[in-house]
Amino acid sequence: MRPEFIIATILSALALTGCANDKTMHFVAGVAASKYVAKQTGSPLQGCTAALAGGLAKEVYDSQFGGVVDRYDAIATGAGCLYTIRF
Repeated sequence: MRPEFIIATILSALALTGCANDKTMHFVAGVAASKYVAKQTGSPLQGCTAALAGGLAKEVYDSQFGGVVDRYDAIATGAGCLYTIRF
């Protein structure tokens, strides 16, 4: 079994049971977006861009439709790209 599938399954179970907080879920969404885009394009930088853009888009959505706008949510989503970058 692929490690990404195992990690995604565990994190999804945590999210569905309510064991993960909001910032953790934003981080996980950033990891997923970044990993997917980086794998498709071969560019970790584009993966990071996708994670950050997703976080910003979610906050814009919240501002337009009555959600709670929190810049730290966008930061947590963007920080998910750290999973795909190797130093």
